[in-house]
Amino acid sequence: MLVFVTLLTGVIGLASLLEALDVHAATPDPDKCKLVEVGGYLHEQCFLTNTTTTYYKCPLSNSVYRMRTSWSRDCDYISFRNLCPSDPGFYQACGHTGCTGYKELGGTPLLCGTYICYDEFDSNRASIIAGDYWEDYYHCEDGICKNTNLNMVGCSSVVNTTCDGKCDEYYCDDESYCNGVQYGVWCDNYWAHPEYICDGELDCDHGEDELGCNNWTVADHTTCQHTYSDETILIQDNMRCFYPEYSACDNSRQDQTNCSDPERVAMQCLSQGFPTTISIWGYCNGYQLCDDNYNNVCVDPEQGCNIHKGQMCDGHSDCNDERDETCKAKDLTKVSCIRRFHSPHVEKNVSLPIPLEWVMDGEVDCLDGKDENETQWLKCGKDYYTRYQEMGTACEEVLLCPLEKNHIDLNNLCDRINTCSFEEKLCKAARLTNIDVTDLIDTFTTSQDKHFIQHCFPTGAADLERKLGKCNTVEHTAGFVKTVLNVQQPVLVSIPEKKVDCSHLFGVNYVYAACNNICLNAECPLKKIPGDTCINKKDSVVRALADTAIPSTTTLTKTAKVPGFYDNKIFPCDNKRCVSYRDVCNLIDDCEDGSDEKSCANHFQCNNYSELVVLSQVCDGVVHCRDFSDECLESCPSTRNKDIFENNFLRSASLSMGLISTSLNTVSLIRSVWELPQQKTYEMFLNKFAIVLINLGDLMIGIYLLLLSYFDFIYNAEGNYCQERYLWFSSSECSFLGVLSTTGSQLSLFAMTMLSITRLANIGNLIQRDLFSFKSAAKLVLLLFFPLLASVLIAVTPILPITEDYFVNGLYYFGSPLFIRPASKIDHYKVFKEYFEGRSMSWEKASFTWEAVRSTVKEMFSSNSNNNSSGIRMSTVHFYGNDGVCVFKYLVTRDDPQWVFSTFVLLVNFLCFIFILVSYGYINFKTQQSSRNVGAATGRQGANRALQAKISAIILTDFFCWVPLSIVSFLHLSEAINASTWYPFFSILIIPINSVINPLLYDSTFYFGLLSRPTRVLRRTANSLITTFQTSNEQELAEGAPPIQETGL
Repeated sequence: MLVFVTLLTGVIGLASLLEALDVHAATPDPDKCKLVEVGGYLHEQCFLTNTTTTYYKCPLSNSVYRMRTSWSRDCDYISFRNLCPSDPGFYQACGHTGCTGYKELGGTPLLCGTYICYDEFDSNRASIIAGDYWEDYYHCEDGICKNTNLNMVGCSSVVNTTCDGKCDEYYCDDESYCNGVQYGVWCDNYWAHPEYICDGELDCDHGEDELGCNNWTVADHTTCQHTYSDETILIQDNMRCFYPEYSACDNSRQDQTNCSDPERVAMQCLSQGFPTTISIWGYCNGYQLCDDNYNNVCVDPEQGCNIHKGQMCDGHSDCNDERDETCKAKDLTKVSCIRRFHSPHVEKNVSLPIPLEWVMDGEVDCLDGKDENETQWLKCGKDYYTRYQEMGTACEEVLLCPLEKNHIDLNNLCDRINTCSFEEKLCKAARLTNIDVTDLIDTFTTSQDKHFIQHCFPTGAADLERKLGKCNTVEHTAGFVKTVLNVQQPVLVSIPEKKVDCSHLFGVNYVYAACNNICLNAECPLKKIPGDTCINKKDSVVRALADTAIPSTTTLTKTAKVPGFYDNKIFPCDNKRCVSYRDVCNLIDDCEDGSDEKSCANHFQCNNYSELVVLSQVCDGVVHCRDFSDECLESCPSTRNKDIFENNFLRSASLSMGLISTSLNTVSLIRSVWELPQQKTYEMFLNKFAIVLINLGDLMIGIYLLLLSYFDFIYNAEGNYCQERYLWFSSSECSFLGVLSTTGSQLSLFAMTMLSITRLANIGNLIQRDLFSFKSAAKLVLLLFFPLLASVLIAVTPILPITEDYFVNGLYYFGSPLFIRPASKIDHYKVFKEYFEGRSMSWEKASFTWEAVRSTVKEMFSSNSNNNSSGIRMSTVHFYGNDGVCVFKYLVTRDDPQWVFSTFVLLVNFLCFIFILVSYGYINFKTQQSSRNVGAATGRQGANRALQAKISAIILTDFFCWVPLSIVSFLHLSEAINASTWYPFFSILIIPINSVINPLLYDSTFYFGLLSRPTRVLRRTANSLITTFQTSNEQELAEGAPPIQETGL
């Protein structure tokens, strides 16, 4: 057999040399030349004038050549008469030989093939040989393979190729003895590789190759059917784990088991019930060598890369774009083991982390089997959604895909990869994406087969014509590098006359605009297209010689609609994948390594995730990044999202007013409560009790401001309010502050209204002036506590569970990639429609309540069979969580479900102010009338003037407190203005006005003490006026006239 193959090879080699012709200088007939694909490379195939012989045109000259292809074990090799002129990279060999690859030998960059050497057999017709080896030029001696040809082109003189996993000799004898293991049989003068052992023919003179072939029994499991003889033979040790091309058991590959060389062992398993090892050539070949077929448990991380499952995430890249090593920490457990499969490139007996998806998947991947030991893993979910995690952890929720009977880890949700059919639509609905960044362009083909792209009038974006202005049509050539065959077709592009802002363009629009130098803020994102790119589109691309100073190849794409049409409108990714122009700068990571988006100036990249958002969405007050980074930038003009207080002025105002209000009202409240039992008449008791309620309400406002300042200080110190503000909105602390401030402001207002009623009744002699006992005072409890009860009711009603369907603003899912901001009922409805499309929904059969929303959301996520579940972190954004200051929701629109309640409360407050205004106006009128009746008594006139000043101050402070708020709220309700950002201003500077001023107005000590302290003279004068005023009052009381008491204010 060996002699026959040797003779056949010699005949083929001689024929190839005889067929090689000279390179012709004659010009080929252009009409008889055409582009053809040869082994994935473009060449021009021509016929010389007046001939029918097929030639190939040299890539950089008009010369032509003819070639002959021969066959070898590893790949094809070709022979030429001479090199083409001006072709230093020897492109003429590309595609004609299977031995492709960029090599640099002897300083000459070779585009295709490893060796290029002259044929020494025929010095007159010295052919050029291109291939990985040429057996007639090599011999092995002392483990070193030498090229014996002295007339070399780019060949290394000495190449150490022994046991390198590659056959450099025709019979592969350079691989015959490796790691102390002998393969094949050495005869007296040559070597017979394993394929020739036990083939029924004597290849060695003394028959060493046929010894022991029939020493087997029926029960022997170490046999196979020989490739050539079809006889059952015993698999001997020198036949095992050698190159499959030289296998004696080619029909079953049983000789790839029980390896003697540990360096060639890939895995261990049982074969026919016996422990065995599998060689590095015994997996992913379709032959079942293991009883459990584990040697064929293989994956395809990328097109054209088929590797064993055990090679994933092992620290060594086995695929061109390294996609087998794109493992993230979240994909790996903290549990390690020695894998059953051992890659030849990875150190042996090294424990590697177990990928989470390997756990309890039915395949034993660890030598000790711990990946399939259920007692070592935490079971989560049930039925189709059963999954496992490490012990000591909590079951993490996943999104369920009922139709596909699959699930999506939350870490992989909304990653723009449709793990489930509805994922992308679901995420778009949940994230409220309202900007379509797809290619909005008109394209058509002219009669000259030229693509025409209109940038000035794109479909669906009429305003671009206004933005871009008048347009001119120019011719654009795709890519940076022309091919020498000039096969790419120019593109007619309609572009603006002047440079414009291109941040609103995406995809192919952006690419052509930027690469035609019409963008003010963008550079062309395209780059050189190398010949080794587009590994993801191997069937739709070809290679061609690039027109560059250094020999190189480039990649072209084939057009399915137009056979023979090629262009280079592709973008080469850093990971050697490639994408279309319309996938570049479109805010989607189409390359899967981010390289198609990293040089684009039309987006903002979120900090902690690979998400991209439109520039117009940055600092727009709405969160688009999962990590909130688009709204937490220092460059954002508004600080409303960064801190509870917008600025230091509000921060200082809150703290100072809180301190003043709390201190003054505390003192006043204590004094008023102390003096309450000392009141002698119903009138005096009512007045004093009203002041107690006013002090209590104003004290609540002061405490609210101090607590708000405290929480602002905490968030400001930690610097994380911007990222956690929705947690703050939905917190119990925020709700408490809202109840506190609302109760305080309403109580103060209602108490002032009650005091006004008391004063009017006093002036009208409607209140008895008799002395009363505490027994009779108990009858007034319900009346006196009505303002407090009403205030508490108004403040607490929005946070009661029974009223949540009316008052809850939304649900917030902390850390969720689906809802990245609080979602209203309408937002949930849109998501449910996408998720339950074509299926019944539980909430369709019941009222659309928040309880139904929560229940439906839980249906979308996993239902764990244990109690150790982390659950979906779902929190309720209550009525007061509409702004960081946690104040009553006065500013509403008709779209808010609470607008009736808020408007009603605001209207009641406004009417209370009107009543107070009218009441004190009437009191002022009666005071002036009393002054005229008394005459020009100096003491009485001074007292009346003091009383009128207090009345004016009360009316003025109430005006500034409630009138601006009422006016702005009604304008906001009518959508005349948008005042939703004004809450900090109203809650700190407007509403608390009364809480600071009231103690000075309603407490005589403060009014005549603190306000009149500038001089002793003024203080004595004020005391004199008070004395005179009280004496006059007593006289009027004795005469039956309605008294005007200072305590009534």
